[in-house]
Amino acid sequence: MWFAVRSEEHRRLSRRALSSCLAALVCLNTTLAQPATAETLREALALTYQTNPRLDAERARLRATDEDVPRAKAGFRPRANLNADTGYQKQVTKPGTTTDGTGNPWGYSITAEQSLFSGFRTTNTVREAESFVRAGRENLRNVEQQVLLEAVTAYADVLRDQALARLRENN
Repeated sequence: MWFAVRSEEHRRLSRRALSSCLAALVCLNTTLAQPATAETLREALALTYQTNPRLDAERARLRATDEDVPRAKAGFRPRANLNADTGYQKQVTKPGTTTDGTGNPWGYSITAEQSLFSGFRTTNTVREAESFVRAGRENLRNVEQQVLLEAVTAYADVLRDQALARLRENN
């Protein structure tokens, strides 16, 4: 019994090892089957510009800042309010009257407001929002320059290291 359990456990371990080896061979084969392509500096910069998460985050921050301008311009637009009410009313009536003493009063009101002058508050709010957008654009440009400089530095480091490896091979 003990021998049968041990051999069954041994078979399970052998199957796992065999499946792991097959998976490793498949991964190695697909890696070796694809030729290594050297990127040019232009391709590396384009790929960095499209896929860098810091740039994506900065672009999202700029889009959020852009949304403040229409919100600030809303101060120039008129505001409308609609109020409605309804109710139920029951009055005690004397016997012999023709009404039953109930009623459903209702009403509504519409109010429109247009600010003529707000002490330049709306104008200054719009200017402030637009200046934040301009500052956000410059911040995005700064981050783009930093990220692209890092990509160029990494690309140059790889070329330098490859040249050093070739020199060491020749020596």
